Amino acid sequence: MPEYLYPGVYVEEVDAGTQSIPGVSTSIDSARLQSLVAELKETVVAQVPEWTDSNEADPGVTLLQLFALLTENLLYRANDIPERGRTAALRAAAALFALGDSRTSACATLKRPRFFAGQLLDAATLQAEQDYHRDKLRRHNRILHGFGIVSGLGVHVEPTTDPGGGRIIVDPGYAIDRHGEEIAVCAGAALAPPGGGDEAFVSLRFWEHPCSRDSPSASGESGITRVEEACVIGFAQAVLPPALALARLIRAQDAWSVDTAFMPPRAGSVTA
Repeated sequence: MPEYLYPGVYVEEVDAGTQSIPGVSTSIDSARLQSLVAELKETVVAQVPEWTDSNEADPGVTLLQLFALLTENLLYRANDIPERGRTAALRAAAALFALGDSRTSACATLKRPRFFAGQLLDAATLQAEQDYHRDKLRRHNRILHGFGIVSGLGVHVEPTTDPGGGRIIVDPGYAIDRHGEEIAVCAGAALAPPGGGDEAFVSLRFWEHPCSRDSPSASGESGITRVEEACVIGFAQAVLPPALALARLIRAQDAWSVDTAFMPPRAGSVTA
């Protein structure tokens, strides 16, 4: 789960790959399975706030348990794959994901609700009105501006006397992702350097974060009343769209530096 940095900006944990621990069994147990299920639930709730998991017999919970089991098995098998092979596989997956992304189409027909006197305005109608305006803005951004950094968001390493190579500084700035979502980083971010590997990308992605709940309703359930349009900054071995790679970091002699040969995507020329 991303950690809070300041309003609108969160930080992800470093993706340092899966490492086996000698003498410790890698077979899944109940505690690890439930931990994976809990993490999947948090992810689902963040992306689909209206989803509920109060009933353990719910088919959605069963699917999460299945995905958790499959994930653990994939992590176990990943231990046998060399680091270079895992990195290449992640980059290939990112390329395939970009090719198969259906939400970047600029030709989709937009439909908006038509209101009339005496109409009952339910939650679905109001949501459709929001979706129309948001889809229109996303299409405007994709067609006229493309995707990438609009301004700022420079990355540099701040030297320190602490072991590990200093802090990674991301400057304030503004960007548009491949879906046309606008991402604002108002005060920049300072991150601890990656803990493993010799290469890592600084990743920026849009995140809709449920940030408040109202008092229990008449039915006894509490609902999410606000969704914060935030962003998440972190490190990754490969950046999956629609996230943006702001910089590539390289470690040499136990010190991290920014790869000047890497050119992050810039908005302004349509390449989507």
